[in-house]
Amino acid sequence: MTRLTRRSALAMAAGALAAGRAAAAQPLHRCEALIDSIGVNVHLGHRGSPYVDRFAACAEALDALGIRHLRDDIVLTGDEPAGQFERIADLADRGYRFSLIFYDGLTPGPRVPPERFAEIAAWAGDGLLVAEGGNEPPVAARPGLARLSADHQAALFRAVRADARAGVVRVAGPSYIQGNVAAAQNLAAFVDLANIHAYPGAEHPETEGAGSLARFVAAARPVFGDAPVIATENGYHTALATGSAHLPISPGLRARYLPRMLLWSYLQGVRRTYLYELISSFDRGDADPESRFGLLAHDGRPTPAFAAVRNLIRLFGAPAGESAAVPADRDVALAGPVPDLVTARFARLDGATLVPLWLAIDGWDRRSRALRPDVPARTAEFRLSRQPRRVRLHRFDDDGAVSAVDLPADRRVPLPVTDRLCVVELT
Repeated sequence: MTRLTRRSALAMAAGALAAGRAAAAQPLHRCEALIDSIGVNVHLGHRGSPYVDRFAACAEALDALGIRHLRDDIVLTGDEPAGQFERIADLADRGYRFSLIFYDGLTPGPRVPPERFAEIAAWAGDGLLVAEGGNEPPVAARPGLARLSADHQAALFRAVRADARAGVVRVAGPSYIQGNVAAAQNLAAFVDLANIHAYPGAEHPETEGAGSLARFVAAARPVFGDAPVIATENGYHTALATGSAHLPISPGLRARYLPRMLLWSYLQGVRRTYLYELISSFDRGDADPESRFGLLAHDGRPTPAFAAVRNLIRLFGAPAGESAAVPADRDVALAGPVPDLVTARFARLDGATLVPLWLAIDGWDRRSRALRPDVPARTAEFRLSRQPRRVRLHRFDDDGAVSAVDLPADRRVPLPVTDRLCVVELT
């Protein structure tokens, strides 16, 4: 993966070509690893929400979307395992796997005692993969809260380690945000996974500004040490009339950004990114961000972002029944540097090589809350190590649709590249 700016050192660590090194081939990633790195937030315990009132429709939407990893907050009501855990177990039986939040009592919602880990895990069937500490604990609000958060996390870690599921369930830290990160205590001894909420606001996914993914990761290191990182919330909202400091983008631009975000997060080493959220929990109008985060609108209609994410997963997933005995290892190299280009090389299970590429540029004017004019396409020429049988180009559009055209099956592949993701499929 390459991003020819001052971020190039970080990009090289994720598998980039260095600027000017035309002969260097990119590292080979696995398509199934990318798909496994994608999750989405749900709220199966929130009564009155579409997750509960229209659970069957939400489950059908998940099946269509193709995401298999879900994140949910535990809501203890006293009638367990009825309600939320019936829905979790239902989805677990269908192959979905969960990160479940054990609330620490510092934010709204009943505290989830770590000592109840074993019974909670049993209620979830075989679905629990990650036990997560408190959700956005406000530990900077007053003295003593950081210690309460740390004590809860340590108790959760010990409870998981003492259980027979310890070989399967990983422990993620609390998702501290903003000024609370600096106030948190060091928890490196009590986590398997660092936890961030890496919202870029209205900035593009590869931003080097305040919403930079690298900044979120760096801020978490003093708390979680060198533990692998998961982003348990990330995404964009489209509440264009909001007065919130969390700025919006348009529905079309969100469809343009989310596939880029998921690829970028994976290439930067984030183990899993859970988009926020599957369906908008509320319908309080265009001034309310919480009503405009869903990949599905509150009434269940798919947004362009839903289609874009679904199509990304479908493209990187092997066609049904097709699997190559030995994945093809085709060298793909850039003939020369292209400013702002991000690209990588993936092996698909059917033997195809996929090369996603896009320009990592900002498409949104935050003052006018409008799209920036399209930048002229830049030409990237790829050189292949051997003759392909077929070269097919898939282009993502702002409505979430993907168009495909066949290109000449040559060892030199020149392509016009914009900030809309395109993927070259080599067979």
